[in-house]
Amino acid sequence: MMKRCNFKLTSLLVLISVLTAAVSCTKEFNFGFKDLCLYHPHTAPVKVNVDWDNFRHIEEPSGMTVYVWPQNDVDVMSRFVTHKIDAVTLDLQAGYFHAFVFNQSDTEYATIEFYNLETYEEAEARVKQTKSAAWYSTKNPDTKLGLEPEWLTIDCIENIEVTEEMVEIAEQEYLASRTQAKAKTKAKAAKTKSNTKSLNELGPLTPTSIIKKLDIYIHIDNLFFLKSAVAALEGMAEGCYIASGQTTQNQIAHPLESWTRVYALDENGKEDKMKGYIKTTITTFGTPSTHTGLPEDNNLYVKFLLVDNKTVLTMNLPVGDLVADLNDYDGTNLDKNGDPIWPELHINWPEPLPIVVPEGESEGGFNVGVGSWGDNEIVTEIPLM
Repeated sequence: MMKRCNFKLTSLLVLISVLTAAVSCTKEFNFGFKDLCLYHPHTAPVKVNVDWDNFRHIEEPSGMTVYVWPQNDVDVMSRFVTHKIDAVTLDLQAGYFHAFVFNQSDTEYATIEFYNLETYEEAEARVKQTKSAAWYSTKNPDTKLGLEPEWLTIDCIENIEVTEEMVEIAEQEYLASRTQAKAKTKAKAAKTKSNTKSLNELGPLTPTSIIKKLDIYIHIDNLFFLKSAVAALEGMAEGCYIASGQTTQNQIAHPLESWTRVYALDENGKEDKMKGYIKTTITTFGTPSTHTGLPEDNNLYVKFLLVDNKTVLTMNLPVGDLVADLNDYDGTNLDKNGDPIWPELHINWPEPLPIVVPEGESEGGFNVGVGSWGDNEIVTEIPLM
C-alpha cells in the first residue's frame, strides 16, 4: 500500500513539473517535453571587446564593470563585473540596449561614489566629500570639499541590437549541443541564414580617462622664509556623467595640503635658497560644465606660515583662465618618453616673502603639510599685483 502511494505521489509531482514548465515558457518549440525551455530565458550572447591602450599609459586595469540598459522602458539595468579586461559576453534578450564600461568595480573606489545608475543618461560619478581640512572649512563653511578622485576611464556603446533570429539561433545551438536534442534540431538549424551568428561581437570599446591630472607650481622669492603651506583649488567639478563624459554643474573645492619645495640653482649649480617654487599635483574631474574660462571661475586659496611660526599670509588667486582647457586632457597625448601629457598651472607669488627671524633662531626647515599654525595667527592680506 505504501509503495502504491509513493508511486502515485511521484507521478503527480512529475505531472505538475511538466505542466509548470509548459506554462512558464511562452515560446513554443517542437522538441517535446524533455527539451522544453532548456534555454530559458531566451537570450543571445553579445561579446563586447575592450581595448585599454588609451589607459595603460596611466594605469594597468585589473578588472572592469559593464552596465547595460534595455531601451524598452520595462526591463531594468544589468551589471556585469569581471576580472577579465579584454572582453565580456552578455546574454541579452531581443531588443535594443545601451552600455558603458569602466575600469574596476564601482565598489572598489575609495574616493568616488556612483549615483543614478538606474538611468543611462543620468548615471553619474562624484568625488566623495571630506571635512578634514578644518583650516579651510572655517573660512568657507558652505563650500563642499572633495577628495581627489582615483583614475576612472570609460567608453560607451549605444543601440546594441539583439534580434529574434539571433535568440532563436542561440537556442538552437544550445539544444544541438545536447546529445538527446541533436537529431531533432539538425534539420531546422540547417535552414538558418549562413551570414547570421548567435554570437554578436561588438567593439572594441576604447575607454579613456575622465579624470584629469594637474601640476600646480607657485614661484616665490625669499622662499627660504616659508615654513609650510596649504591651499584649496575652488570651483572645480564635483562629478561627471558617465555616458557623455560631461562634467556636472555642481562645484567643490579640492584641499591641497602636501607640497614639495624646489630651490632654484645659481650660476655655479648651487641652490639659491631665496628663489624657487613649491609644487603639488592634483587629480580632478576638471572644471564644471558652466565654466566660462574667466579668471574668477576658479580661485586658488593659499595660506603660508613663515619660519617665525607666527606670520601667516593668505591670498585668493584667480586662475579660471589658466585651467580653462583642463577638460580637454584625457591622458592619450604622450611625450617623447611615452608618458601622458597633463597641464601645468604656474603662478608667481606677487611679492617677495617678508624677511622674518626664524623661531628660536633656527634655520626654519620647510615642513610639508599643514604644520603648526599657532594659536595667535597674524594674517596679512597681500593684494594682487
